[in-house]
Amino acid sequence: MSSFEGDEIFELFEPPDEALFYSRGDQDDPRMGDIVLRKIKEFEDVDVVIIGVPQDEGVKRNKGRPGTKEAPNEVRKYFYRLTPFNFNFQKQLTELKIFDLGNLKVDGTLEQIHERLEQVVYEFVRKGILPIVIGGGHDIAFPDYLGFAKNFDERIVINIDTHLDLRDATQRNSGTSFRQILECDFKPKKLIELGIQNYANSIQHFNYAVENGVVIFTLDEIRKAGIYSFLEMLRGEVKGFPVHISFDVDSVRNSDAPGVSATYPDGLSADEVFKIALYFGLNFNVKVLDIAELNPVFDVDGKSARLVAFFILNFLTGVLNSEK
Repeated sequence: MSSFEGDEIFELFEPPDEALFYSRGDQDDPRMGDIVLRKIKEFEDVDVVIIGVPQDEGVKRNKGRPGTKEAPNEVRKYFYRLTPFNFNFQKQLTELKIFDLGNLKVDGTLEQIHERLEQVVYEFVRKGILPIVIGGGHDIAFPDYLGFAKNFDERIVINIDTHLDLRDATQRNSGTSFRQILECDFKPKKLIELGIQNYANSIQHFNYAVENGVVIFTLDEIRKAGIYSFLEMLRGEVKGFPVHISFDVDSVRNSDAPGVSATYPDGLSADEVFKIALYFGLNFNVKVLDIAELNPVFDVDGKSARLVAFFILNFLTGVLNSEK
């Protein structure tokens, strides 16, 4: 895979809208809009990059509800209003150098968009920079994985989701990503699916998962164990390997996240996914995080977009304070 030189990588992006970077103009009350960098001349020694992928073609192909293309900027709208301060940690997010690249250009076919995304993720992971990719449909997980996987001999994928997303990949869509991952030339050491729900998956897809060694933790199993006990147990499954985390917002119950492509009355709570995000940042060697299926068209008072913003902040606070 070719590498980018100089500012070439910026040509693949539409710069972020400056109006989204909220500021109170108060040095005693900084917001993420004051802290996150976005000018090319500031791109130096960056720790984290934010990448938007504003398309929903994969969702349409999967017969889902369009609207996820609006998600990246909707998340930014709330993310940049929040402060970097967490009462429980000494290190605050002002110490992390975060850069918002804006939105990946999404002209062309879904396959061409995926190729572009794969190249971008590959390059940042190669340079030791953590990409946070905000979709868009869950089809982004496959190119994100390829960009990640090509940097390591062994790797683990964790999908937080209501669905297994193991549909036949004859034509890629938002429901095929993890089958594509299992069947590609860079098969993960382990694929872990957590939060999977009853009545949202077929027995054929479940049987395929079992036959291919997928580790499944259903919502029922997580509830039975309790979130902290479950996370400690999950830590043993990961064992220090480089990890790709994929968070489908439809894994959250619709009372906490109504704005998703496929909504369900049950699911993980906001509190549970925030604990998961913080724990993953603190304890896992995460090399790429992607977030998918937020659909602002069906959101209520920005509830789901706010949840994603808090998820990212919890995760980054964990990364910054990690002793792993």
